[in-house]
Amino acid sequence: MTNKRVSVDLEESLYRRFKARVAYEDTSMTDVLGGLISQWLGTWGSNFFSHTVTAGEDLRSIANQHYSDPELYLAIAHFNDITFPVLVQPADQVLVPEPGTSPSGLVPSTTIPQNVPKNTATVEVDAQLHRRFKARAAFEGTTMTVWLYDFITKWTGDWPTKTTTYTVKSGDSLGAIAFRFYNDATKYWVIAHFNDIRNPALIHVGQQLLIPEPVTLGQLLAGESPYIFGIHDKGGEFLMAEKGKKGWVLITEAVGRNPHDHSTKHYSDLEDQGYGVIVRLNHGYHNTKTGSFPGTIPLQDANSQNYQDFAVRCGNFVEHSSGCHIWIIGNEMNLSNEWPGGKNGQAITPERYEDCFKRCYAEIHKRPGHEDDQVVVGSVAPWNNETTYTNNERGDWVKYLADVLTLLGTKCDGIALHTYTHGKDRKLITSRDRMESFPDRYYHFRTYREFMEAIPASMRGLPVYITETDQNDFWDHSNTGWVQAAYEEIDRWNQEPTHQKIRCLILYRWSRDDDWSFQDITEIKDDFRAALDHDYRWWK
Repeated sequence: MTNKRVSVDLEESLYRRFKARVAYEDTSMTDVLGGLISQWLGTWGSNFFSHTVTAGEDLRSIANQHYSDPELYLAIAHFNDITFPVLVQPADQVLVPEPGTSPSGLVPSTTIPQNVPKNTATVEVDAQLHRRFKARAAFEGTTMTVWLYDFITKWTGDWPTKTTTYTVKSGDSLGAIAFRFYNDATKYWVIAHFNDIRNPALIHVGQQLLIPEPVTLGQLLAGESPYIFGIHDKGGEFLMAEKGKKGWVLITEAVGRNPHDHSTKHYSDLEDQGYGVIVRLNHGYHNTKTGSFPGTIPLQDANSQNYQDFAVRCGNFVEHSSGCHIWIIGNEMNLSNEWPGGKNGQAITPERYEDCFKRCYAEIHKRPGHEDDQVVVGSVAPWNNETTYTNNERGDWVKYLADVLTLLGTKCDGIALHTYTHGKDRKLITSRDRMESFPDRYYHFRTYREFMEAIPASMRGLPVYITETDQNDFWDHSNTGWVQAAYEEIDRWNQEPTHQKIRCLILYRWSRDDDWSFQDITEIKDDFRAALDHDYRWWK
């Protein structure tokens, strides 16, 4: 298969970070850029018209005929690999991509800086992909170069989010240093690229190296699992242990907002057995039967004192706990049942959640021994449009998440999501069905993809946890393969090198506290066991 070369000049820092992250993800620049180009193109160019050139026609007149804009002639030229657009002859067959359409107005959101030192990133891509990419870029009035720069900038984001310094010692090699920090000697190119070392063999004693995204002792931290399997609530983890794949256990706690309360819980039993542990901290739980709606975060009062009290209470709880370092703040904040006062109470807007979350973030991180804990954004309820506000009058849940993350900026260590289907058919896991009332939104499991795409580029290096999934209805007493299909879908997402990794998919739920418990449903447990036969990992 014929390939063609694409190139883009990157400022030196971006070039080093991009190449280092590519090596860190065990992929290649070709695969990354090929995937990003394909994602941007979608199906563009799959619909085309074969135009026979007649006497007196040129590409401008053909463009005017099919697009009502002669200036789009370059899209036709590039789509047909015509180097000299003036040299078309009568009887030539010219393919016109997407006839009858107009440019969508797409423009890159990043600008290429000028007058700074740069290095050139060059890769070869499939010739047909190159042809479509060049044509669509011209159709939009842009170039391949500006889009390549935009793709690379967004994919690289703020990576790495952490670095450590290492001084080269006698007898060191980059391979040995890579093994020290990544437990993988083959990752020496990560360090080489990040430090602009052209020849990995040429390092010297005393040289200072920056190590991007080091892994402590080459292993995951205690309380984290390399597997994507997980269960909501303690008690069902033995299903994962039976298969030798100790995944994640999520536990929720209602902690209130008494700043003088130092009571806590301990999770060391799970951590010591090798499970990943996630704890969600809620102000309180709603009870629709009794009409109690304390709010997943408290009511915002004057000067946000309730938020501060809740944050101190969260800090107290975390400080005296053990066996967990991943804390989710609140749950489904856009859902009225989670508002303080319920449907007629106080809506939790992105601004209110930002205020509360940042206080919790600060309180937890300042507690001794928890400076490096993950404080994670609560999951947004998909398909719920109850929370409306300026610039989101329709209550779009995906925009809600994007707005929350944008407001939080760097004051966030991870992102929790929820995703479900509407029914037990395993085909719903990959269904592309849209909502009737929101035709731009998926109606089933793939809503998680819309959430993932809404994450700002600067946060694409953060951990993502899907902390609830089910069939929306109560679990059915049948093994349809739904659970297997769900884990297969998340693994498929994770296998794409350009995708932000999802660390877990947690089945809701084990506890018999509500009607979604599958503790007594043999068919669902068997389905989960079958999924566990696969080696689905986010970390290897």
